[in-house]
Amino acid sequence: MKILLVRHGETNYNKNRLIQGHSDIELNETGRNQATSAGDKLSGHNIDYAFSSPLKRAVETARLMLDNSNNSQNISKEITTDERLIEKFFGDFEGSTFDEYFSALESEQGLESVEKDEDVYERASSFFNEKYLNHKDDTILVVCHGALIRVFLRTLGLYPESNMLINNTALNVVHYDGQEFILEKFNI
Repeated sequence: MKILLVRHGETNYNKNRLIQGHSDIELNETGRNQATSAGDKLSGHNIDYAFSSPLKRAVETARLMLDNSNNSQNISKEITTDERLIEKFFGDFEGSTFDEYFSALESEQGLESVEKDEDVYERASSFFNEKYLNHKDDTILVVCHGALIRVFLRTLGLYPESNMLINNTALNVVHYDGQEFILEKFNI
């Protein structure tokens, strides 16, 4: 199975370096333009199925990418949302600045309400394992969130740099054979 794993476009929370998590924030104008332009990244990929986090920023990114891809087969694709693709839950830190969250991480204080990385990995892994059962030979588009992608790839040992963030509308190409995930392209 070929996975086209994409982070959503920019939101005002991204622009202002605020933690979003489960907050259902829409794309801003820059994010819509990014998603429209990112349709080019789907060129050459015949997408069989499209999946998204249920949050507005991810669904809209998926729709804009598909509608603006050079492959007419992709334009009419239905986007199926899946709760397992939702962003990591940042609990009390949703709406906080990145600096406030990183300070808490450093001090290891006040993190009780934040979803554990192991749980994020487990739900993402559950999604991909389930999809593999029905889509072994397919190419799937999966639009979700930066922390989820980072946690998933890092847990698999595929995240190239520990401090690098996944860019808005970055494409990561991953192959999965039911046993092993192989990262072909990262953060493009």
